[in-house]
Amino acid sequence: MVNLKTSYLGLELKNPLVVSSNPLTNNVETVARLEQAGAAAVVMRSIFEEQISADVSDMYTALEGDTSGAAMEYLQADLPAQLGPEKYLDKIADMRKRVKIPIIASVNCVEASKWVTYAKKIERAGADALELNLYHMPVDPDETAAKVEARRMALVKAVVAEVRLPVAVKLSQHYTTLLPFARMLDALDVKGLVLFNRFLQTEVDIEKEAIYFAPNYSSPKVLHSQLRWTAVLRDWVRCSIAVSGGIHSGDELAKALLVGADVGYICSVLHVRHDFAVIREILDGLTAWMERKGYSSLADFRGKLRETDLKHGCGFERSQYVRAAAQIS
Repeated sequence: MVNLKTSYLGLELKNPLVVSSNPLTNNVETVARLEQAGAAAVVMRSIFEEQISADVSDMYTALEGDTSGAAMEYLQADLPAQLGPEKYLDKIADMRKRVKIPIIASVNCVEASKWVTYAKKIERAGADALELNLYHMPVDPDETAAKVEARRMALVKAVVAEVRLPVAVKLSQHYTTLLPFARMLDALDVKGLVLFNRFLQTEVDIEKEAIYFAPNYSSPKVLHSQLRWTAVLRDWVRCSIAVSGGIHSGDELAKALLVGADVGYICSVLHVRHDFAVIREILDGLTAWMERKGYSSLADFRGKLRETDLKHGCGFERSQYVRAAAQIS
């Protein structure tokens, strides 16, 4: 009998398949259906700093003209930190009552000051973990790579220091030196790294002469970067690693585990297939592969293809490149 149990962020999961942050995880009923379909955990849809700012703006408007002492105290308070979008917190509490699988809250953050207090409220609402979604395109021409990384490191450090929840960080692959940055996050006691964020893709309408955002669902063809970096990072960080983007079948999940991932995130396949039964198909595919290979647990093969020789430049990444390039004439 194949055992699919795994551990992620210190949480015990029934299998290595997690539904990543997306509109489907914004609804309590849908999350219950995802659990029934076989998902081991869900990452809630991200909440953004802009949403907090909007809520606070509405609160100020509602209090205009109210000169009561209570209203004045509210106005003098740090509303972004004190109030925040309560609906998100209520949704966490409702999900916690409805499902047994771990619920991972997700926040998209830029400035540490806006998130530390809210992270505490997420913890109190009943989330099992917190994912910091560092989805932010640096477009300040005066901000160097070092400054970007320092700002993000300060944000993560502030949150980790203030909550007892296990914290994961969802990264982009666009870092000058991803390995050292990942190791610095690991040193802050981050419990997991999610590889990778997928930025919204812009399209150009040449008739309207306008820019718009187009859906950019993943496919197995985009999995190579996640596999490469998971293999490279595996022996250099203590924390969990999740592969996100490109897992559409049991084969891709097996690949992620072979290079050292603890779990695989899925999202696009749910929107492409419009059928939650794909969750069981992926797990059945992984199970069939393990049985064919004679593996009884994930530990039997996890990390088997991880990178083990970085210092001398002759690990699998370099050797595979040389081998492939040498065949081109």
